[in-house]
Amino acid sequence: MHRALIARRIATCLLGCLFAAVMACAAPAQADELLRVLTWKMAPYGMVDDQGRLTGFEVEIARALCATMGVRCEIDLLPFPEVLELLERNKADFAVASILKTPERAKKYLFTDRYKRSSSCYIGRAGEWPLGAQPALAGKRIAVTRGSKQQDYFKLRDTGGIILVFDDQGEAIQAVADGRADLALAPSTVAVHLLTSNEGQNLEVVGEPITEGGLGGESAIALPLGREELRDRVNQALRAILADGRYDAITSRFLPFRVY
Repeated sequence: MHRALIARRIATCLLGCLFAAVMACAAPAQADELLRVLTWKMAPYGMVDDQGRLTGFEVEIARALCATMGVRCEIDLLPFPEVLELLERNKADFAVASILKTPERAKKYLFTDRYKRSSSCYIGRAGEWPLGAQPALAGKRIAVTRGSKQQDYFKLRDTGGIILVFDDQGEAIQAVADGRADLALAPSTVAVHLLTSNEGQNLEVVGEPITEGGLGGESAIALPLGREELRDRVNQALRAILADGRYDAITSRFLPFRVY
């Protein structure tokens, strides 16, 4: 009996040690998880600072989400069309890239809850447009970004304008600055950031912000189809950074007003 009792105790101890070892191996599994996250290459959302470090509103939101989920993230800063293409090809885990949540896009991507609201506005050269009035578009060259809702807006209506499509939002705005385009249609937060920078000294917002026709609405984090489990984890992390003040702290660093 004595030997049997000792044997049982040894077996119990060994099982306990085995369980602890298994848990020790399992515990860091999530921390070792590496996710590829895409962000939009456009200030103030995604940019490279003076030290060569990625930063910007959406870059820092992505970092906060990854930290909250306890995972490592590789963040890629890309032109908007490449973000959409890589998501559709399932070459990334999720994107924080000012992607408006629409019924058409919901057929291609999985979306979280919103993380910001959006509107659009025209940008033109300063002094060339009546103050406060929406611009007359007939005969005007209007720059938009490929794959954007701004491009979709002109696909659905004939304004009489000549639509110039660029792969990068910065290129579209530069086309206005150097005279290749008369106007650019861009997200309002991009316009506000631009006009407070050196690059925007000779540009101005033309007319009022626009939300109709798909030019405004809710932007959400997008994932490839079939990633519901990750979508739910990202949503949980998003709720956490909204509740604990990190979202507002990031907003105040990069944007002139709250966009949630």
